[in-house]
Amino acid sequence: MGGEALRILLEHPYVDVVWATSRSQKSAEHFHRNFYDSNIKLINPDDITPCDAIFVALPTGHAMDIALKMLGTDTKIIDLGADFRLKNVGEWENVYNKTHLAPELVSEAIYGIPELHREDIMKANIIANPGCYSSAMILGLAPLVKANIIETDRIVVDGLSGTAGAGADLDITMHHPEINNNLLPYNVVNHRHSFEVEQELGFLTPSKVTVHFTSTYVPITRGILAICHCFPRHKVKRADLLELYQEMYGKEFFIKVFDMPKEPQASWQYQPYPWVAAVAGTNFCHIGLDVDETRNRIVVFSVLDSLGKGGAHAGVQNLNLLFGLDETTGLTRYGLHPY
Repeated sequence: MGGEALRILLEHPYVDVVWATSRSQKSAEHFHRNFYDSNIKLINPDDITPCDAIFVALPTGHAMDIALKMLGTDTKIIDLGADFRLKNVGEWENVYNKTHLAPELVSEAIYGIPELHREDIMKANIIANPGCYSSAMILGLAPLVKANIIETDRIVVDGLSGTAGAGADLDITMHHPEINNNLLPYNVVNHRHSFEVEQELGFLTPSKVTVHFTSTYVPITRGILAICHCFPRHKVKRADLLELYQEMYGKEFFIKVFDMPKEPQASWQYQPYPWVAAVAGTNFCHIGLDVDETRNRIVVFSVLDSLGKGGAHAGVQNLNLLFGLDETTGLTRYGLHPY
């Protein structure tokens, strides 16, 4: 996530990257070969200096240390990790099995989904960037929850993720011979991102929100597919729901409501649904849906790049809002094809 943030920030027309941190004496290209001859200055984390904004891409529990250290220096914190995502500190401590060292800052932090919290983000000092699965689920489900169309106590989500979501540390399950030609379920109950989704969707409705979420790694590098199964309170049509999504997201540059029509007489329907590869390397989220009228079920497909709209690119979108820039600055690239 840190490497992806650097890649995007180096392209940004209004950003100067003044330092990046490493506890190693090695160069940036040792860790990220795409930065060969980039002249990125690496410093020890203990030597960080105030600047306009700091992106934090560290294991859980470290962003709060930096936030406390930078408090009072007029430095904005964009945490790509989980330290400030949950408003209930006790719940955060249970979920992450850690003691929160800066509970007084939790209420100040703004959850970084611009499509839901744009005005608050513009005035924030600390941005809690969402989890990658969380972004896909929240964006995919928000219109249905906000419009009170679905039963909010039984939302079922299957999440498929590329392996970049596991970070840079070596792990046997991410080893190519293990994950290639394989599907690997993990954290299938009580996934940490479930709590973020329930929190954020809960702000949109007076009803209790319960998300039954199960995650699976698939043999791709980057990308999220959230398959959201919902049960409507009354009969609905696909066309009406697509109109509802357009009403909420029609003016959002980075959210594309995938409303391509079904192909008449097609034996296999692919055309109406978004593909993960289409958003690779971007800050876009594509959302498609269908309705099983026979069984009264809505299925929503939400796809994004786990390092893009699900992480570092969204962080840059938040950066733009913090400093009064057009929020699309440095982020208008479309997906690689083929990828």
